[in-house]
Amino acid sequence: MTLNTPEPAEARSEELVSSMRDTLKTMRQHFQAFIEEADAGEDVKETEVSKQLVALNRAIANLQGMEKKLDELRQARDGIVQNGYALNLDFARAEVRCALGRIRTCGGTRAVSE
Repeated sequence: MTLNTPEPAEARSEELVSSMRDTLKTMRQHFQAFIEEADAGEDVKETEVSKQLVALNRAIANLQGMEKKLDELRQARDGIVQNGYALNLDFARAEVRCALGRIRTCGGTRAVSE
């Protein structure tokens, strides 16, 4: 049986989120430059500003989506399911073993599988 863990996907997502944050920072700086040029009275093309604004909004939406995916991967790693509940499989395993031990004791000498 193969156990798939979220670590590789989580690492890739973290790298992508970091890269997207850097890109977003650069885009914000470019957009700020447009604002400063307009405030200084320079001729700024409205179409160029509009393109940059659309690209900035798209980058923000993409970043939010990747951050959500990264949170989901972290929750999956931590065993958190919908509604924020976590399954403690180690505790459940210990409880099952204790119950099997009680069954063995009550059932006599026959072995009960784990």
